[in-house]
Amino acid sequence: MTLSRPERIDFLMREHRQDAEPAPREQLHSLGDIEKFVVDAAIAMLSPGQKFALLWSLQVGGHLVAGVQVKERDGSVTNMVPPTEVVEYLADHKRMSYDPAVGAWLSAEIFIAGPTRFKATYSAGTVADWMPEVSVDDLRAEFVAYPRPVAEIPDWARSQLDWSNRMTG
Repeated sequence: MTLSRPERIDFLMREHRQDAEPAPREQLHSLGDIEKFVVDAAIAMLSPGQKFALLWSLQVGGHLVAGVQVKERDGSVTNMVPPTEVVEYLADHKRMSYDPAVGAWLSAEIFIAGPTRFKATYSAGTVADWMPEVSVDDLRAEFVAYPRPVAEIPDWARSQLDWSNRMTG
């Protein structure tokens, strides 16, 4: 079957529209489902022979970043960017796991050795020093979006906010 020129143009435009507007992301309704999805997505990024990965995420205020670090057989580390869906699902995870008594997690580290062999650590108080720096504006936005008792604000965050308040008067 051969398409006429107008039919080909219409066909190409429909395909382009489909690429421009991806299907809505499936809503996952449990923390376990989200963790399974992000682990599976990280595993799918691995090349043959790569077996271990660290999926990390920093979500403070409006600052949402994530990465995947893969340890190669020769000991070197390859840094990769996870799919956008992974960051979005991790944001869902943070919203779903928020506890007003302690706040929400700020950083996540998921060590992956296989589909059923992973360890997830979500910290409401620490951010690894190798992760991107957290700004004062992001800290303020974080505690507005996810309020927590003053006693649950980490010392490093409190110091950073106090220092900023002294500098701005």
